[in-house]
Amino acid sequence: MLARGAAAAGLFLIMEALSGSLPVPAYRWFAAAFGALLLVSCGPRLVTAQTERPVSEPYTGSTNIFEYPGRDQRLQIDRVMDELQIQAGKTVADIGAGGGWFAVRAARRVRPGGRVYAVEINDQFLETIATRARREGYDNIETVLGEPGDPKLPKASVDAVLLLKTYHEVADPVALLKNTRLALKPGGLVGIIDRNGTGGDHGLDRSVVIKEAKIAGFELVRSFDFVKADEQDYFLIFKATAS
Repeated sequence: MLARGAAAAGLFLIMEALSGSLPVPAYRWFAAAFGALLLVSCGPRLVTAQTERPVSEPYTGSTNIFEYPGRDQRLQIDRVMDELQIQAGKTVADIGAGGGWFAVRAARRVRPGGRVYAVEINDQFLETIATRARREGYDNIETVLGEPGDPKLPKASVDAVLLLKTYHEVADPVALLKNTRLALKPGGLVGIIDRNGTGGDHGLDRSVVIKEAKIAGFELVRSFDFVKADEQDYFLIFKATAS
């Protein structure tokens, strides 16, 4: 498990570095990350439910790698939240929340009166998020232990959902999206930010995401390339189709 985490961390850092997204000090991590990739194989698993495509091994390493300076600006996370209509009083789900990088930003945005569900299948990450929320004073973050095909969110409870660099790791993506659909309030939006790839290389072609979302009962309403602007990352917004 530690080996897989090291390899996944290495791949993440290499992709960020090659796209120009890491600040200069972060390149100090690059050599160690590359070494981890050489030593460890992080092979893809195969989804056998409704997709039958490779998926990436879930990341289990330190969440500190997602906290590098300037990430807000490079991902234009405020614009992402604007496009998802995240504002005061709204309820947001961060699926694949990691260490809570997006959850705390959403929690700040939805004050007063709003709530953020930080969803993870890794209970250690949930402990990290809970500790962070207490330390930083976000009493409107609720951690949720999800499953690979179910975020375990209350029915009709959420205005907006974001999967940030997570979708390529989801073992049962169609089931996850179907259950996410049940958790949406009328008019709710689902955002997916990822990078183009094969599924097993910590990325997934956007056309595959759109196809799977359609199977799950969603339609694409907007598509953007402004996140990192490297022609690799994309930001897709979906809404539920009429039943």
